[in-house]
Amino acid sequence: SYKAKYIDANNYEDIQNKINGIKVTINSASPSCNLPIMQACLTNNSNYIDLASDPFTYANQKGTSFRDQMKLDSKFKQKKLLAVTNTGFSPGFVDILCKSIVEKYKLDSIESLKVNFAERIISDKLVISWSPYTFFLESIYPATVYKNGKIIELTSKESMNELKFPSGVGKINVRLFNGHPELLTIPKFIGVPIQYIEIGGGYKLNNQQINDIIVECLTRKVKESPYFNGDIFQLLSEKFEKVENFASNFQKGIIKKYVFSCIINIRGEKGKKNINYTNIIEHDYADIIKNFNFGTGSGFVISLTPSIIAHDILTKKIKIKGVIAPAALSNTSEILKKCVKMGLIMEEKEKWE
Repeated sequence: SYKAKYIDANNYEDIQNKINGIKVTINSASPSCNLPIMQACLTNNSNYIDLASDPFTYANQKGTSFRDQMKLDSKFKQKKLLAVTNTGFSPGFVDILCKSIVEKYKLDSIESLKVNFAERIISDKLVISWSPYTFFLESIYPATVYKNGKIIELTSKESMNELKFPSGVGKINVRLFNGHPELLTIPKFIGVPIQYIEIGGGYKLNNQQINDIIVECLTRKVKESPYFNGDIFQLLSEKFEKVENFASNFQKGIIKKYVFSCIINIRGEKGKKNINYTNIIEHDYADIIKNFNFGTGSGFVISLTPSIIAHDILTKKIKIKGVIAPAALSNTSEILKKCVKMGLIMEEKEKWE
């Protein structure tokens, strides 16, 4: 059983009162809430976990970046507390997988990390299984990649590609995203040189793909009025069904099918040998909802690593202190095994060249 309480996640005093006595606080709110919750954790002597932050500062946003969080490192160490940032799926699971491959094969360096995920949805309404605000932010801002120590922007032409996913999704247009934290967290904590990182995604709703969905939301907004003020991402987000209604919309038959898929490719070097490692994940929400009857399809895969890390902090399997990202952990292979035990379906392929 569990108890639910309303909390203003941007209000330090409200957070401080609500988390009193909590040993590990898991923050699944927006990155804008990260610093207030971290500050409250310091006051209440609570360890901290979040799902994501921003790799850099966006216009009109303050305190949401990974660098902002790292400024609290010494304070968490002084309090003998741990703050594990960016523990969702991407970032989070991806960081853990990357670190485990480095350790398993004793790699000297990573040539490239490429992550592409996709959602295939059949629905009577405009739906998405994660934050529509984040969807627009990552898709409309210029795509960014990590290359030779720098985060660089790509043109729209450079950022689009067609990929073939497992049969549940099939071929789909993929756009490289803007602002994924892995572009900072993995190079900082992986422990070996890494040359290149890209994160991308595709989204197919009925016969519409990622660019079509953006235009669809714009069309609906402009139909109301071509003149509007405010945050464009927030205004467009309002055209989607509420994410918290995802499970009920599926049960009512409004959402008829949902499949999540991800392909993670790591190319690494060990001496004169190169490894080409691929991890393929696919989940049908019809199977997920049997044991996870609330939340969303992507919510299932996002929830695994933070819950495992929280348990490992409580049982003292994780002893490191300070502010870190998952690639800093030393028990990554054990975390992956627990993800599989909790229901994550993944296929691994490797080839030495």
